[in-house]
Amino acid sequence: MNPLKSALAAGLCCVATSSMAADGEISFVGSVNATTCSVNVGDMNNGGSPSVSLGNVSSQSLKKLNDTAGAAAFELRLQASGVQDEDCDLSGKTATVRFLGLSGVAGPNGEWLGLENAGSEGVARNVAVQIRDAAGNDVQMGRSSSEYADLNKPLRFTANYIATGAATPGTANAKASFSVDYK
Repeated sequence: MNPLKSALAAGLCCVATSSMAADGEISFVGSVNATTCSVNVGDMNNGGSPSVSLGNVSSQSLKKLNDTAGAAAFELRLQASGVQDEDCDLSGKTATVRFLGLSGVAGPNGEWLGLENAGSEGVARNVAVQIRDAAGNDVQMGRSSSEYADLNKPLRFTANYIATGAATPGTANAKASFSVDYK
């Protein structure tokens, strides 16, 4: 075969073919505030500790799906993060709270807070933590709570163990992060 034809054939094999692409836009939105409020977490029965004690409950009280035990109240307080109270003006503002399960999620739709080290030896099985707002509505993991209108008062919640099946004994600790969206 002619060397010129061979080089031409090899070159044609390396020619880029057309490709398809799509263009689009992304909008990034937000705001810059002079200051933000800080949040104080308090167990209403524990003098303001960031841990909420659900106590020791019997596995017999969590025999079937949706059985609950160990309810405890806790609250979040928005407060000034600076020296001046006007740094955190809450008048006329509303807020929602979203919890994320740092120890995982549980429940039929992942709506409850999963236990730390779930499935490990020594950890209770078929148990999760349910969080409810002040009106008793379930606050699902990753979703915003009902709106709180008076931010000069604490944002009140309760937490309790909830069965995802027949509970077995063991430790039942869970961790969540939270964000307060006030506007």
